[in-house]
Amino acid sequence: MTTEDQSIEVLTPGRLTYWCERIDLPDGATSALQMIAAQVRNDIMLKSAFAAFHERSVLRGEWHREWTPLPIDPAVEARCGDNTSLFYLLAYLSALPYTWERYQSLGLGMDLFQKTLYDIGIHTQDYYDHNGRWGFGNFPWIWRHLAGELFRLGRLQYMLVPFGGGVRAFRYKGKSGGRGSLPSLLLLADPETPLRRDGYAWGAGRPRDSAVAAETSETWRPDFEESAIGWRGHPVSPEGWVYRSSVWLAASDWELALKPGDTVLDLHIPRDGPFATADCAASHALAEEFFARVVPERPARALFCHTWMFSPQLSRMLPDSSNIVRFQQEFYLYPAPGTVAFLWNFVFGAKHLDPLSAPRDTTLRRAVLDHLARDEEIFDLPGLLFHSSQEWGRERPAGLAAICGPS
Repeated sequence: MTTEDQSIEVLTPGRLTYWCERIDLPDGATSALQMIAAQVRNDIMLKSAFAAFHERSVLRGEWHREWTPLPIDPAVEARCGDNTSLFYLLAYLSALPYTWERYQSLGLGMDLFQKTLYDIGIHTQDYYDHNGRWGFGNFPWIWRHLAGELFRLGRLQYMLVPFGGGVRAFRYKGKSGGRGSLPSLLLLADPETPLRRDGYAWGAGRPRDSAVAAETSETWRPDFEESAIGWRGHPVSPEGWVYRSSVWLAASDWELALKPGDTVLDLHIPRDGPFATADCAASHALAEEFFARVVPERPARALFCHTWMFSPQLSRMLPDSSNIVRFQQEFYLYPAPGTVAFLWNFVFGAKHLDPLSAPRDTTLRRAVLDHLARDEEIFDLPGLLFHSSQEWGRERPAGLAAICGPS
């Protein structure tokens, strides 16, 4: 074995087994990766391609970060065939020794490392369940785990990112909560997001895999103006739609709580385990402590989440006691041109594409299928959360009618 082989730990059978065990990769996947590793060791072209990918992605940090399929080397695909994704999974896993070094440099232990990287095994098993063979398809997601940017803290995953939305959040300086009082928090709409007549984003609810239609005379765009004395814009309802009437927020009464580009804590929901509100609140508490201790120089202004669970129709399809509904109602939603595809992928998966034959074995699945059978739309939205972990279970911001008028 050459020095080059030894420098990439996962190409050594014993070290590959060690790292696969550390992240609880399924045994079958580990065996499949061992076969690919042997193929790489014995093929000069594959060995060169593997080393180049390792150098570019792992050592230089030039990961494929876009939400698009991973670019595949045709020569690698010609050699590996149906096992091509395993070649690239192995190349991604070559980062694990460096990931562990980062954890140690931050004072983090193996328990957190294992819980965070376990997500790779979930997606590997999911690939097997859908395709009947070992492989991997979610490469645009797992670089975050391997780069040491995303961490699983209790039930949920988190990473610090710049806020990519166009809405602005404002906090009322006075006392809120009484009848007729002003809301404690208010979002003003993104002036760059075209809207439907009902205030949701133009293109929301379009069929899966369809393009957003061109704007028409029914489309409208909210205004936004800012000055030294205040801001004018169109308020966003916490349910994710925008009021037609604009409002004026005086700087003497309101303060800017979040603007585009500010740091937020991006929250993600692993597919495994129950989803109780108490577990989410406990996870949020862990995240507050963790990031304040590990990355104190980057305080987050809010939690951000974009999930299929934020399809606003779910709050009408499911009972108030539903954990999904309770989680959704913690967040202040805002418009985006979502589709049914996000929800469908997580609730039914790629095996079930036809609503007529999709399984009806859970309350959620039955509710979704009945909703679609009535030719009603479903679309996902992003959301923001500004309260602390101790305040989970609070009601959404009240008092919008006092400033916005009737909906």
